[in-house]
Amino acid sequence: MTRDDQQTATAKAQEVKAALEAQQQRGQTSPKQMLPVLEDIAVPWRVEVGNRTTGTAATTPADGSVFGIYVGESACISGAVSSSRIWVNVNGHYPETGCIEPPAAH
Repeated sequence: MTRDDQQTATAKAQEVKAALEAQQQRGQTSPKQMLPVLEDIAVPWRVEVGNRTTGTAATTPADGSVFGIYVGESACISGAVSSSRIWVNVNGHYPETGCIEPPAAH
């Protein structure tokens, strides 16, 4: 990822984390509840939000959401939120899934 995109994503990641914490405190961590909150923060970038899953095949439904925010041309703010935990990372694009972290390999 470019230095400019990384710096922009790193600066915006704190705002994302604060929004996730507020949603978590309200018990509103589903993809439907998270999408508008993240879209407001991410303008003009694209946001993807999906259901969180677990297991080696990533097929077991889990509490909360995963998300990815495309920052510039090469960076992402990605992570997840559940009723008990928040993950926020700045990274480049994943070849398989874009900004949402791919499931762990078996």
